[in-house]
Amino acid sequence: MLRNGAGRSGEGRATASANGLKVAWANVGRSGPAHIALLQLAFEEGADVVCVQEPSVYPGTRTQNHPAYECYAPVDAWERVLTAEREAERPRAMSYTRKAANLITQQRRNGDDRDIVWLEVNGFHIVNVYREPSTRRIIDYITSIQVPPNFLIGGDFNAKHDMFEPGVGSSNQGASLAAWSLSSGADFIGEPGEPTHRAGHTIDLTFSNIPFAETTVRHDLDCGSDHFTLVTLLPGRGQGADGNAGYRVTEANLPRFAHAINSGISHLPQPADVLDTRDLDDIAALLTTLFQNAIKAVGKRPQGTAKSAPWWTPACAELHAGYASARRRAAPEQERKRRDMLSTIRNAKRDYWRRVIDSAADDADLYKVVGWHKLAPSLKAPPLIVNGVSIESTKEKAEALLEKVLHRYDDSDDLEYDPLEAEGRRPILPWTTAISLEEVEKSVIGVSSTSPGADRVTVRLLKACWQHIRAFIRDFFQKCLELSHFPSEWKLAEVVMLPKIGKKDRSSVRSWRPIALLSCIGKGLERLVARRISWAAIHYGVISPQHGGALPKRSAVDLVASFVYDVESAFAQGKEVTLVTLDVQGAFDALLPRRLLERMRKQGWPGKLLRLIGSFLADRKVMVRLEGTYTAESKTQCGTPQGSPLSPILYVLYLAELLNQDRSLRFGYADDIAIYRASKSVESNVTMLKRDVRQVMRWGAENKVAFAPEKLEMIHLSRKRNTNAPSIRVSPELTITPVTAVGDEQPALRWLGVWIDRKLSFKRHVAERSTKALKVARHIKGLAGVRFGPPAASLRKAVVTCGTVLPTIWVGGAGTRGRRERLARPRPHMATTATGCAYAHPWAFLECHALIDQFKVGIRWSPGHMGIEGNETADELADAGANEGRMDDDRSAEPTISGIGTTARALADAATSDWWSRCLTGLSASYRKWGLGYSIAEPPELRLPRTLLHRLLAARTAHGDFAQYHRRFGHTDAELNCLCGYAKTPEHLVFCEISQRKFHAWPAKPERPPSRPKEGRRYMSAILAHPKLFEDFLTVTQYFAINARAQQTRDLTSPGGPQQSYGLPRQNRHSLTAV
Repeated sequence: MLRNGAGRSGEGRATASANGLKVAWANVGRSGPAHIALLQLAFEEGADVVCVQEPSVYPGTRTQNHPAYECYAPVDAWERVLTAEREAERPRAMSYTRKAANLITQQRRNGDDRDIVWLEVNGFHIVNVYREPSTRRIIDYITSIQVPPNFLIGGDFNAKHDMFEPGVGSSNQGASLAAWSLSSGADFIGEPGEPTHRAGHTIDLTFSNIPFAETTVRHDLDCGSDHFTLVTLLPGRGQGADGNAGYRVTEANLPRFAHAINSGISHLPQPADVLDTRDLDDIAALLTTLFQNAIKAVGKRPQGTAKSAPWWTPACAELHAGYASARRRAAPEQERKRRDMLSTIRNAKRDYWRRVIDSAADDADLYKVVGWHKLAPSLKAPPLIVNGVSIESTKEKAEALLEKVLHRYDDSDDLEYDPLEAEGRRPILPWTTAISLEEVEKSVIGVSSTSPGADRVTVRLLKACWQHIRAFIRDFFQKCLELSHFPSEWKLAEVVMLPKIGKKDRSSVRSWRPIALLSCIGKGLERLVARRISWAAIHYGVISPQHGGALPKRSAVDLVASFVYDVESAFAQGKEVTLVTLDVQGAFDALLPRRLLERMRKQGWPGKLLRLIGSFLADRKVMVRLEGTYTAESKTQCGTPQGSPLSPILYVLYLAELLNQDRSLRFGYADDIAIYRASKSVESNVTMLKRDVRQVMRWGAENKVAFAPEKLEMIHLSRKRNTNAPSIRVSPELTITPVTAVGDEQPALRWLGVWIDRKLSFKRHVAERSTKALKVARHIKGLAGVRFGPPAASLRKAVVTCGTVLPTIWVGGAGTRGRRERLARPRPHMATTATGCAYAHPWAFLECHALIDQFKVGIRWSPGHMGIEGNETADELADAGANEGRMDDDRSAEPTISGIGTTARALADAATSDWWSRCLTGLSASYRKWGLGYSIAEPPELRLPRTLLHRLLAARTAHGDFAQYHRRFGHTDAELNCLCGYAKTPEHLVFCEISQRKFHAWPAKPERPPSRPKEGRRYMSAILAHPKLFEDFLTVTQYFAINARAQQTRDLTSPGGPQQSYGLPRQNRHSLTAV
């Protein structure tokens, strides 16, 4: 019956154990801690594949993950929240493959079946199944499989038969499964009769046709679920991935890298001696070789070892070992140990992420934590559907994306003649080939770290050796401009396919965005040329003032603001406006090189630049990278790479003629075009726009620029009380209809990220933005608490950056009060979150922090005059002259920027003081008595730990653990008296004998311990105004810690739990000495 086991020798098993592929199986019963434990135990065991049944999943396509494994699910998403709906869509099988284990993994989908995960790992077919009890579908599917070679199937079958468990009767299609095993050659490779469930039956099964494959029950890997963990060992590892990992140069080795570059750069041919373009290509290739050799010489390959789960603590390991030992001995306390282990694992993971949040001190860590709310699920991509055919292989998916995305356009519509050889008007735009070192440095290394291209040379490495190569790079760039040549070495683009944001169907080709990774040195040359073209195009009026994208000082919001101004002006004249938006199909990928050069020639660009652009666009190559798999290099016939610094400005010039046809009524940003008309009626607008759209379509047909018909949109803007919304019939095949409402939403058109509604009230835009802001606010609120969370000062940065929504486009317009109020809704959430205040705190304190965020002024000092002889003396004389009050009569008496700034700051300070004086009268007496001031700078108390910040704010506002506060709000279970017997008040902090025992160590202590209310208030005011003193005071006295320990003691010793203490006399309280 066990044909695979026949002839199995000890030597064969030893070989398989040393070199084989290891697969772990377990049903974790939807338990999060059991799922976590299984992944970590499988990691420690060295399992290459982990097959989980009944995994722990949550709405929002969330599940348990491990840093050493990649997750494969049978479905793409599970979003439902209601119990019945969630049960109907959640995945019931999930598989993981080990990272850095030289594995090639492909997933095969069985439609939307959520009970099967079929992986092909290094040529082995590993199928993970879950069979719901008393159902036939999964067993029927398994018995219909045409078993391929190297086949392994396993999971929770919930079936019984004598083949698996001798002596048991067949049930739940066990006989059908056994018959299929005999007929298909997929033998049962488990341990017959060995229970796999706590109830004592063998229902977790594995079948395989691989010789010497065997499965054992591993009680030492028990994850705490009702099912035991199984481990299958396959002989051999199959055909693994090629080791193409790059090298990493550590910070310590950067000086060695710079020295290697310095030693080699002098042996390269000098750019000044170059005579033709082939020499430039040779030098670029040699430069790339030099960098790669230096990287290999001083760099190191990745270790290839996966990391353990950081939340798996020694306590987790110890409790699991204790539980496994109790399981082996069948000890009666094993159930208690199991519960303790699962509880500890759950708490350990929670505490780990809490520590990550609490330790987010710098900006990078902080914004990473704040950005958690928009993280995408970490699941591997589903099969790609192309022309109705499902493509599962990663290599084939990459090749399909290459063909359907990058090769979907060709140059058949390009010009037949070469514009560089055609005669035209004399160039009118200036161009120079001279380059300064400063310009080269700004273009090459004066940028944030960008992803490297195929040469793996990063900006970080270029900065490390810049002092040795800057002159060479400057001379080389200058020679490229002089010879109008872009080196071939930098024309290879490694195109990474990334899923588009908002696209949930990743099986569609249109859901993927190609991003070209290019050589960082080559991008430096592109950036230099792009900046010069952008400046000249704006300065000499080559492009329309209403054309943006890749241009300095022209953002998408600027274009929207310009359009809004035109609409408001039309409304003031009693007119109605109609807006039509168009989107160019293909955009960068469809750019035709010769047509671009012809357009630039007509615009007046010089021949040197045209030849350089022609060289940049000619003979480009691409290779697609998808999930670590690469395609072969292939040539492109047209287009310009997305991700190139030069591509955006070239595309602006490509569409410049279309926007220049009407510089007042047409707007453009990259490939987005907008046209509008304003008149007394929308019918007139439709008539005029029909001609405009036809003109645009005609221009597109003549210049081979296609517009996506499905992206043509239109909206009528009017403040009149009418519902007339005619369509535009452009042709018998094309009709543009106005946007309509979806559900209860107001009809609006989204253009350049702004929702524009019929009355230009921005209600829809405000609703969308405030909803996003509230989502961020609630996320930040979930990160912060009184005891746990990032420092308040760090969290305040995130609140200001991520949570401030300003109506910059329409602020000040009519009827915006309601929208302002809606935009202000997230601010209370933000303020209370950042400061750790409860909602019952006084309004003025929260308003202060809202104003701090709104009127924050940043000052940066530039030490430009440091070290200049006589500078300090000149400053002293200037100050002396200013203090004397003398005024000159010449031009020096005119206001200066510095003087205006000083006056403005003085006026701002006066306005702030006046505002605070008016607000102070509305505050509670318990707050006013401390005499606290107000400043628009960041309050120093936000640097305190959250627990101390809570204590400080509570003392300032009397909203906290104080007797009067508890009585006011009816907290009958609160302890009203201090351990010393007196009522809890903010002032009692300095009068209590707990604190006064440590008087010798008080910070900024008075001459004697406070004994009268005036003395105590004076000292409390001092430490409340200086948070660091308050922190030191609590650290020295341990006032709250001692009271907390006493409260815990009373709760444990008092029958029935904590007792209230309204008005208990001092002599009846617990003794301080005893505590």
